[in-house]
Amino acid sequence: MFGLRFLVVVAILGAAPAGAAALTDIALAPAGEKVALTLSFDGDFGAPSWFLMDAPRRIVIDLPGNKTNSRTLPGSTGISAVRAAQFSEDKARLVIDLADAATISGSVVDGNRLVFTLAKADDAAFRTALRKGRVRLPGAEVAAVRPAAPKVEAKAEPAKASPAPAPVQVVATPPLPAPKPAPVSFAEARPEQVRQEQARPEQERAQRVRSGFRPIVMIDAGHGGHDVGAISVYEGKREKDVTLAIARAVGRELEATGRYRVQYTRADDRFIPLPERVRIARAARANLFISIHADSAPASEARGATVYTLSEVASDKEAARLAAKENKAGMLGGFRLAADSADVADILIDLAQRETMNVSAEFATVLQREMSPEVHFKSNAHRFAGFIVLKAADVPSVLLETGYLSNAEDSRFLFSESGQRAIAKGVRDAVEAHFNRRIASR
Repeated sequence: MFGLRFLVVVAILGAAPAGAAALTDIALAPAGEKVALTLSFDGDFGAPSWFLMDAPRRIVIDLPGNKTNSRTLPGSTGISAVRAAQFSEDKARLVIDLADAATISGSVVDGNRLVFTLAKADDAAFRTALRKGRVRLPGAEVAAVRPAAPKVEAKAEPAKASPAPAPVQVVATPPLPAPKPAPVSFAEARPEQVRQEQARPEQERAQRVRSGFRPIVMIDAGHGGHDVGAISVYEGKREKDVTLAIARAVGRELEATGRYRVQYTRADDRFIPLPERVRIARAARANLFISIHADSAPASEARGATVYTLSEVASDKEAARLAAKENKAGMLGGFRLAADSADVADILIDLAQRETMNVSAEFATVLQREMSPEVHFKSNAHRFAGFIVLKAADVPSVLLETGYLSNAEDSRFLFSESGQRAIAKGVRDAVEAHFNRRIASR
């Protein structure tokens, strides 16, 4: 049964700046087969929103215009813990770590209190709610989610108590796009600046796409300059050359549609450190980042394409090996990776990245599906690893290993015009399907 055996109340202390209400109390209490999560404020609160996250399962509640101190509440049956923190300068965030699958089934406003009802969900219901993305309570102003204060007449008669507020209907309407902050350099920004800049929601990109904006697709040709990458068994050719050729082919296919703006991290044979590639994508406000590579292996029979997305834990030993090799390449040329990698690691804790990782994983699935008719993939083609080049928290990113240069058949395919054209068309079709789906779901 999804429920709690006792009441948990924690006071969130700490003064909020003038004009910003503070989250003062959080309470968890059983409500039959469900759980009531009550949030108390010392003033007005904005229109909240919430969404689900998987692996691990969580419910995330955002509270715009509010302040809180960082706190962790113990949970009980069905809930592991509830964490509160200041997500950005003008937004508080609650993260409910779930022991059992659950979702928010309703919400009610009671003066300066906001009560969410958490209900147990089976795996199918949880996945359905997960796919819906962010759910926002109606209205962009406080008045839309709080009952009006009772009016007091001029004569000193006591005001009648307001009737109990009706439950607020939760509807899945996309939030208005946040103001666009200026790009932040990893090398120059303070950690808190980076966290706030990385918090720009994915919904802003979808809003721009809906309004006729042409999505920006950033194509990243792996390696370059003195970093030649893997050496092919096919005439001793180099990875840096084939990745640039494929990147250009992909760009031509996308530009020919007239629907996208294509940019490149490198358009010629030059070395660009991995964190700089991330910075380039973010400075361009890219809607999608595709890094092109070619693998190699000790066994010449290994062949086939693979798509990698970001994970703090590698999916297997081969994924860990490849990530370590590619990340090491970013330290060539005297680039001081340590200073920037600390900022990147700090960004990983930001939940904004979890949203982006989910979108990246969806695109990886579409990419394999659209490329498979013409490009051979490994049986376990979608893998996960901690590639530095994928660590932009607000840009959906994939790393496409197009094949193995240590395999003669793969090498001939990758260095041929027909092979590069087949890869490019598959990527184009995947990008088309990806953005069509993103627009249709909003």
